[in-house]
Amino acid sequence: MPYILAIDTSTDACSVALLTPEVASEGVHQTVVIAAREHTQRLLPMIDALLKEHQVSLSQLDAIAFCVGPGSFTGLRIALSTAQGLAYGADLPLIPISTLETLACSAVRLGLASPNQIIIPSIDARMNEVYWSAYRSDASGNLSALCDENLSSPEHLAESEWLINAKQQAIAGVGSGWQYDCLTNGITVAGDVTNATINATTVTINAYPEAHDMVLLAEKAYQQDIADSEKFISPLAAVPTYMRNEISWKKRTRIRDK
Repeated sequence: MPYILAIDTSTDACSVALLTPEVASEGVHQTVVIAAREHTQRLLPMIDALLKEHQVSLSQLDAIAFCVGPGSFTGLRIALSTAQGLAYGADLPLIPISTLETLACSAVRLGLASPNQIIIPSIDARMNEVYWSAYRSDASGNLSALCDENLSSPEHLAESEWLINAKQQAIAGVGSGWQYDCLTNGITVAGDVTNATINATTVTINAYPEAHDMVLLAEKAYQQDIADSEKFISPLAAVPTYMRNEISWKKRTRIRDK
């Protein structure tokens, strides 16, 4: 069983997790705080404290996992630069993990989604856009992707087959991208809009991807694809997933081609 450190700063939540052989069957060591715009100040002290608490040095790690995106541009850069610095100094590979997949896994672990349910994680992308994808969990809580990761308007998500099908089959919507009224139309939301239900569909806006689930996804990748170079990248080759930049670049390319 490998030693893996995971880092996530893609949303308002800042979390780090440590997987060690001793706790692999019992759980994961994690520290998480909700601290928007404080990730730079908090992240390294959190990592240092977690490693010291469990008497693990950087040289003992087998890999470092980081949130590759999509998510907050600043948050992704913080996680990547921190992971790069630690990995480069300790000669470790990096494992990029999807923020949306991590959020979906966190939803299952925290009871925000049920086994065999369709989960739609969505993160606010600002500028009236959201990042989102769709997954299905099996009876054991394992996820399978049902579509690609998307960047679209909330209205486009509201008109997608996944939300239309919610009338026939309950879904679990999680993440800050669900704050838009068009996505919760017809749902009576109480208090701080944390939870709402319509039929058997559940929406949890104040849900975040957590490093606890990222490190388990990284451990799976490590064990199943240890010889697959695509799963492990050098610190200098790591780049975040900036979906908005990619779309803008494609548009510029099409214009130039014309």
